[in-house]
Amino acid sequence: MFHKIDPEHQDSLTVSVQQFEQRMQWLLDHHYQPITLEQLVASVDHKQPLPPRPVLITFDDAYVNNLTYALPVLQRLNLTAVLFVPTAFVGQCNQWDGCTEPLMTTEQLKQLAPTFELALHSHQHLNYKNLLINDIQADLTQNISAFDALGIPYIRAFAYPYGGRPKDRATKRAMQDTMQQAGIRIAFRIGNRRNRFPVNNRFEWQRLDIRGTDSMVRFVRQVRFGKLI
Repeated sequence: MFHKIDPEHQDSLTVSVQQFEQRMQWLLDHHYQPITLEQLVASVDHKQPLPPRPVLITFDDAYVNNLTYALPVLQRLNLTAVLFVPTAFVGQCNQWDGCTEPLMTTEQLKQLAPTFELALHSHQHLNYKNLLINDIQADLTQNISAFDALGIPYIRAFAYPYGGRPKDRATKRAMQDTMQQAGIRIAFRIGNRRNRFPVNNRFEWQRLDIRGTDSMVRFVRQVRFGKLI
């Protein structure tokens, strides 16, 4: 899971271009096989086999810097990735984080194909951990409707903003029922663990949080072992 790519700057949400390329090259050199979101959904839905050592490269929030800096690296290495889009903010900025970064416009999102697949990241970039089921259902409906209105192909897969899901079991179950009824095939949390097949819950896929403040050694350990203490 990545967020921002910058020529030089690094922080908990920002990986430098050099770091990003180094990490992608390491995956290739060590025989990890990047897969598409479509492949993963087919594997979950239809038990279609994945290649050995599969890895899904994902980005959250649709920052313009993903288009400017991540796309050329992915194209050069012949890799694919997924971009999870909070639809209320297309062409605006990251209002949930002080409007510090511009987000892609509809036309910029279209420029990502075929390297990037697009998917859902809520409408208002809300933390579902703190919401009632009616608010979650309303946001999911808006997210899908807004994406449909963009006129860009996307996959009905979802990444929870902040990794947040309801703690209450009844609310979580109702949310997952709503997702299933809306045609959302899988959903991603953070978790920082590797996924083992078969995954018990298609709405609880885990991702590794890749940070610019972490060393290459830590990245390698994350990929190989999952969560680090």
